[in-house]
Amino acid sequence: MTEEERRAAAAENLARRRQALRKKNRARKLRALIVLGLVLILLLGAVIIHMAKAHRDSKAQDESAAGSAEETASPDIVIGLKGSAVQLVLQGDPYIENGAFAIDRSSGAIPGEDIKIKGKVDTSKPGDYEITYKAGKGLSAKTAKRTVRVVTEEDYGAAAEDVPVMMYHWVYNENDVPEKLDANWLLDTDLDEQLTYLENEGFYYPGWKELRAWIDDEITLPAKSVVLTFDDGKEAFLKYGVPVLEKHQIPATSFMICWEKNKGAEKVRKYASEYIDYESHTYAMHQKSDNPNRKGIDINMTKEEIASDLAQAAAITGNNDAIAYPYGDYCDNFLDAAREQGIIVGFTTEYERVRKGADPMLLPRIRVLGNESLEYWKGTVW
Repeated sequence: MTEEERRAAAAENLARRRQALRKKNRARKLRALIVLGLVLILLLGAVIIHMAKAHRDSKAQDESAAGSAEETASPDIVIGLKGSAVQLVLQGDPYIENGAFAIDRSSGAIPGEDIKIKGKVDTSKPGDYEITYKAGKGLSAKTAKRTVRVVTEEDYGAAAEDVPVMMYHWVYNENDVPEKLDANWLLDTDLDEQLTYLENEGFYYPGWKELRAWIDDEITLPAKSVVLTFDDGKEAFLKYGVPVLEKHQIPATSFMICWEKNKGAEKVRKYASEYIDYESHTYAMHQKSDNPNRKGIDINMTKEEIASDLAQAAAITGNNDAIAYPYGDYCDNFLDAAREQGIIVGFTTEYERVRKGADPMLLPRIRVLGNESLEYWKGTVW
């Protein structure tokens, strides 16, 4: 082999080695890239799995916290509307703000001034307006909403000429019959029949401020208007009557005897309902007088003593719109003290419908007796 042939063979061999080395390097780099890619994919997957788990844990914690707040805070406060959930206003009439009431089951009634009201109504323009009421703070706050419906005269229908304010007393159940069953006791199934009638007939339930404005001839009320009241705050009514009102979603007032012998404060908390507005049947004035000519003890009290009693009752009920005089009895001091305490309507035991122009502090009611037939009752309410 000549020198030139050896050089040529050496050059060819070198070229082959260089080519093989380049292929080997490219394969090594490719393997490294593949490994790196796999590592990155694994890392990315791990990151995604970790983030997803963290999101699920965070969401679960949020839901748990929300659920915990719901369970521990929400049931504590009960808020309800005074009057109908859909308030009817004749176009052009002033809007009467009935307000709301609220009760904290652990601490008692929340004063009306602590309930925030939001929303506006333009009674010159027919349509629906929303009013929101809020009681409490933070997670424990509760809200209620009312629709105010401004209606034209053409669509409003017949107007009320008088308004029956129904005076009930106590409610019982067939499995829990009182020992002394008199006409003040009404069977819960009879109450259910009465409320079914009101519901089916589309009755309207004005609030106390609406009723006062109607008496003063400031507004119009629908012909089928009625107000339901239950005197004394007897536990049997709260136990058996309130569930019937809740079933039909019909608002009513419980005139509560507030003193400790009647466990007034305890009952307000225990039987708090969005359909029961607790108002005053006085704090401790529901006692019989030793005066042969008077049933109530108010005749023996000063105006200051009566005012103090009414203030105590208002602190327990959280409301101060209406009062039912014990035994229907009243005196000048009683009337003056009630007015000065801000009460806007007062009720005697006179049997009659409420009419425009009546003295708002001496209003009658329609007494409901447990031994009356449904047909007779219908005639008293309509």
